[in-house]
Amino acid sequence: MKLVKTNLITVLIIFFLGVLFHHNYISKFPEHIHAWAQSDRYAIALGFVDNGLNFFKPQTFVYPVSKGAPSATTVTSVDFPIHDYVPAIVMTLSGSKAPIIFRLYILLYSFLGLYFLFKLSLKITNDYYKSLFVLIFTATSPVFVYYQSGFLPTIPSLSNAIIGLYFYFIHLKNGNSKSFGLSLLFMTLATLARTTFAIPLTAILCIEILRVIVKKTIVFPKLYFIIFSLFIIISYYTYNAYLRTHYGTIFLNHLLPPSSFIHAKELIITAYNSWFFQYFSKFHYVSIMLIFGAIFLYRIASKGKTENRSYLFGLTVFTIFTGSCIFALLMLKQYPDHDYYFLDTFFLPLILGIPLLMSFLPKIEKTKFKIIAVLVLCVSSFLLIKQAIKSQKKRYETAHWDKTATTVHNFENASAFLDSAGIEKNADILVLDAVAPNIPFIMMERKGYFVLVTSAQNIEKALTWDFDYIVIQNEFFISDIYTPYPAILSKLEKIADNGNISVCRLCSENDQNLFNFFNLDDKAAVLKKFIDFENPDDFSWENIYSTDKIAFSGTNSGFMTSDITYGLTFKTSSLQELKTKERTLYLSANFLFETAPKSSEIVVSVSDNGENVFYKTHNLKLLVDKQNEWKNISLIYQLPKINGDNYELAVYLWNTEEAVYYYDDFSIEVY
Repeated sequence: MKLVKTNLITVLIIFFLGVLFHHNYISKFPEHIHAWAQSDRYAIALGFVDNGLNFFKPQTFVYPVSKGAPSATTVTSVDFPIHDYVPAIVMTLSGSKAPIIFRLYILLYSFLGLYFLFKLSLKITNDYYKSLFVLIFTATSPVFVYYQSGFLPTIPSLSNAIIGLYFYFIHLKNGNSKSFGLSLLFMTLATLARTTFAIPLTAILCIEILRVIVKKTIVFPKLYFIIFSLFIIISYYTYNAYLRTHYGTIFLNHLLPPSSFIHAKELIITAYNSWFFQYFSKFHYVSIMLIFGAIFLYRIASKGKTENRSYLFGLTVFTIFTGSCIFALLMLKQYPDHDYYFLDTFFLPLILGIPLLMSFLPKIEKTKFKIIAVLVLCVSSFLLIKQAIKSQKKRYETAHWDKTATTVHNFENASAFLDSAGIEKNADILVLDAVAPNIPFIMMERKGYFVLVTSAQNIEKALTWDFDYIVIQNEFFISDIYTPYPAILSKLEKIADNGNISVCRLCSENDQNLFNFFNLDDKAAVLKKFIDFENPDDFSWENIYSTDKIAFSGTNSGFMTSDITYGLTFKTSSLQELKTKERTLYLSANFLFETAPKSSEIVVSVSDNGENVFYKTHNLKLLVDKQNEWKNISLIYQLPKINGDNYELAVYLWNTEEAVYYYDDFSIEVY
């Protein structure tokens, strides 16, 4: 009865934390941190729905590009996609393709892993309070919480690895062959879906070889399980290689080690600065230090007579950690930009190290110590949970520089828009500024080709592919497509535009300018502002710094120096047209850098009642590619409709890196 009660409380805690952390985000489309990788997995699930649940032909919405040429189909190689396939089954049965189905599956699988972590900790420490702390410690890791209801196979593979190690611990204690078989079964599932979990599987096999050598176990009853595990893994690896050879892949399939020791040091420092307090919060690290301190004090009090009987399992965990170090070295280039690689490697040995450490401390048995343990557990849980909530909220905030979230917004209702424009469901689309390959196509519900790096060479090459239509994001067209490849304007015939995205056909020659392309030439501007620094008498402009040293036209231009933070600024709170509907802002100016360009932002913002409802920046460092030469920069923004009366439209230069440059003929027009 006591065991049932204990398990019930544990399950309730796991579910409570899951609901607490994810109730606001469980329905969200992948659009925040690592939306690229997560949308690819979502696309795999949707691909299974579309291909009639053919498990052996995983596909997304994009044609894999290999050696510069796209594949003939959207089939792609991918690690054993069981965790994409199960959500696809549910989607097929329910008739819904909503992201919540995928997220719920991953979340529930994480619950299973947390429950078995608690059970494993209980086996190691023989103490309920310590095991509950291990559970909460793990469940509140910021990086774990974020992906706990995501789309990556890391979480279910992590859960399977924990379950496998739970059964392996039992096997080490009683030598039961069934436990060993169950251990290899779950470790095999973990490895199939996420190759990095071959590390704990290999660690178990190494420990078993060691045990055979020292004659602590025999090999033959276990050999069948080992052969079966390796056969399944090698078989799917071979089939996946076949898929990659015949169809290509959108997933990484090669090592990325550092080029030198100095490079490795730089990568580690960058990863530390980016993610160290996302792997675990500061309260997690303090907790670890307190555990070490408690062990040290207890050893002094007990005169060094601490006891731990989990030597072999501890050696297993140490072997996993060693394997993770080797893998991290081979893939070190990924760690600065991909926090989930920590979940794939070091997270498992570190969370297992906590119960192993705590097993050196005496079991909490006396009532007064139980009361203290409960108080400590409550305080530490509160701090850890509070930090996890804070981190989760921050990770789901949309920053002004987040082009992925902007892309998701731009492609909202894109499928219905394309339907209304007469674009066939089986039409192949070329997206020239995809940002994250699968996201536009998922939202358009169509397949196609993508360009990520919009260089002139890449755009020219993409225009030779076998597509039916081109789709562009309006606000990125000038900065990301037209600027590197001005000739694109003569090759596009626009057939539909909803303000956020435009649908075009490829044509041989089209004599049009930007105003024609965006249909602005036949619209009346509701605002026109222009400054050439010759006779600046318009008081709506601020921070006017002019010089006669150089000019694009006339005799004067504006300038920015290293000691100026905010340069030329325009503000207005009297543009009533912003309250009636969305508007288009067209910005044009000429810039010149005498030395290598440094970061300086063109900022357009709209605030309503003191809060930004629109905030976009473009870095001049990326837009001006030559020195000592005037460069015209033209940008387009889709401004939102304003509901309140206390609003402000602002356009300004923000000098973020002490840049020095000149600018002239600055024009702002709102249509």
